[in-house]
Amino acid sequence: MVEWKIVFLDAVNQFIPILKQHIPFFIFGFLVLCVSNPHLYSQETDNLRLNDVRVLASHNSYKKKPNPKVLKFLSKVKNKIGPENDPIQLEYGHELLSTQLNDFNIRGFELDVYYDPLGGKFSKRKINSFVCGLRTKSKEVGLKSPGFKILHIADIDYETNYVTLESALAELGSWSQNNPMHCPIFVNIEVKATSPGDLSKILRNLGFKRATKFTENTFHLLDSIIESNFSTDQLFTPVDMKENNASLRARINNEGWPLYDDCRGKIFFVLEGDNIDLYKNKDERPLFVYGAKEDVNVIFLLRNDPINNEKEINALTAQYIVRTRSDAGTLEARKNDYTRFFAALTSNAQIISTDYYKADPSIGKFVIRLGEEFILRAH
Repeated sequence: MVEWKIVFLDAVNQFIPILKQHIPFFIFGFLVLCVSNPHLYSQETDNLRLNDVRVLASHNSYKKKPNPKVLKFLSKVKNKIGPENDPIQLEYGHELLSTQLNDFNIRGFELDVYYDPLGGKFSKRKINSFVCGLRTKSKEVGLKSPGFKILHIADIDYETNYVTLESALAELGSWSQNNPMHCPIFVNIEVKATSPGDLSKILRNLGFKRATKFTENTFHLLDSIIESNFSTDQLFTPVDMKENNASLRARINNEGWPLYDDCRGKIFFVLEGDNIDLYKNKDERPLFVYGAKEDVNVIFLLRNDPINNEKEINALTAQYIVRTRSDAGTLEARKNDYTRFFAALTSNAQIISTDYYKADPSIGKFVIRLGEEFILRAH
């Protein structure tokens, strides 16, 4: 029973390029939802490796939609603040992590982390100084203490479900403990060491603050926060992966990825962003690192544009776990355009990240769904 269902899923993957050319988007989307439903195949996964299974992830998983007044102001000055602050591309938000896990089968997350060594660095939302009717100073108690803060763009796109890294990790850790046989969860920690205040002298003169750079000590503090919020039974670390091999790449070459069933209930943290060279190639750290395939201690890769990297991703997934995106900056959602999602599917990337695991009625019907587990290949 298991074998024919796996073969069926593999066959669907093979015919996706043909299907998407000859049937309407809505029918194709229905087929994708059906074959990715975890109830369509047995949970017996004895021969599967971790890189054989695909999960759906959310992008900037903590984020709330910006205040409409802020978006309206940003639309007036977008030519002066750069394309990364285009209000069109900032207008999305997410449910709580536990809701994403329970209701939408999300098994990958992204947390943007700034460091606030003294506390209070992000208590003032400077953009609000230019918007009538909004407070500049936040009442969030968590912003007053030193530590790691979660937000998208300092002083501009600050609305978040989790002010501190600890609060997000606590919710994730609690859910994992309550669901000990869950599909492996992948958490991107994106280090943010630049802000609008770093990029513009004019903005600095207006009170926009520079971000705090991450140092080796900052990364060690980040390690301690991760380790203090999860038990050793919950974390799957580079040390666990490497075992007795010389490097992570040697582990994959010599033994392959660990068995999928051995990774149930585990959480993988993967680091990206600014200054992560200070973290690379250090022994006994709890976080993996996104990097270049030439690095012997990199086994997770970012290929966020599946349309232009589809064939490359396909070739990489036998040895690496690759994260890509089905949509970005609300652009596909506004056009109801599934081209990028189709490319992500046919690329066989194991982690597909989206802002639209549920539709946003203010934009349209665009939605990306998978079951909790989606088998990519069988051995």
